[in-house]
Amino acid sequence: MKTFRMVGLFVLAAMLAATPFATVAEAASFPEKPIQLIVHAGAGGGSDIFARTLAAANDKDKYFPQPIVVENKPGGSGAIAFAYVAGKKGDPYFLLTAVTSFITTPIIRKAQFDYKDFTPIANFAFDEYMLMVKADSKFKTMKDVVEYAKANPAKVTVGGTQLGSSDSICSYLIEKAAGVKLNYIVFNSGGEVNAALLGGHIDLAVSNPGEALELAKANKIRNLGVFAEKRLAGAPDVPTLKEQGLDATYVQNRGLVAPGGIPADARKVLEAGLQKYTQSATFKQYVENNMLSEAWMDGATFGKWLEKEHARYQEVLKAMGLIK
Repeated sequence: MKTFRMVGLFVLAAMLAATPFATVAEAASFPEKPIQLIVHAGAGGGSDIFARTLAAANDKDKYFPQPIVVENKPGGSGAIAFAYVAGKKGDPYFLLTAVTSFITTPIIRKAQFDYKDFTPIANFAFDEYMLMVKADSKFKTMKDVVEYAKANPAKVTVGGTQLGSSDSICSYLIEKAAGVKLNYIVFNSGGEVNAALLGGHIDLAVSNPGEALELAKANKIRNLGVFAEKRLAGAPDVPTLKEQGLDATYVQNRGLVAPGGIPADARKVLEAGLQKYTQSATFKQYVENNMLSEAWMDGATFGKWLEKEHARYQEVLKAMGLIK
């Protein structure tokens, strides 16, 4: 009888261990060590600033009981970082910055992984982009650019980073909307693009609003338009491309994903902590300073958005001749 009682206790213990109570205990203890936030680009860029602002805010306000440690893994248009985090399947202690290249790079490179191999955690904001020229450029408006480009095919130069990047997509959208052919020139970084523009080596460049407006304040460039549905609150004097007759709108998201297959409760903890961060003064200031638009999406919503964007970019990249 005593033996049967002991066996029964062991069975009961096993059943309890398999119940949600064990899961709740695990969720309550996560995270028990620092979270690694992998940035797919180099230090100083938009994704790096986003990641380090979040990490510093977590140190201050403790959205998680453990620190967020930022590590840059640039290279291959993000492919190095994407492959690294994809290889951490099931590990909730890794996060990855996810912007346009998170979708486009695997498509262009025909990688063995894509967005479906990751766990969407959250999206935070959208970047709108501005088209700028050197302050003394002959192009005063988008009408000037279009008229010249129509009369001189492939003579108007646009500087940007790798093909498939936000820069190159924006250039393509102008071509499509205006019915012109531009000359897109690839540089290694946004810094090189700006240097080429200021040096008079290219005619046009695409930039995020924060950077573009800083250059404009210094009287180094002129912003011809913004790739947005409406004028930005922080730049009311810069017209949209749409109001100038060009149906060219574009935004880049700023989100985070984790490796595929992480525990559902860990995902919920990450999502909840990050949502609290978006309600903080630090995040609001970050959005204002960088001229972003708040665009919170929880993991499920972000996942559906990534699916739609993946399908859209396949069409865009095919039209650009970057994939078959």
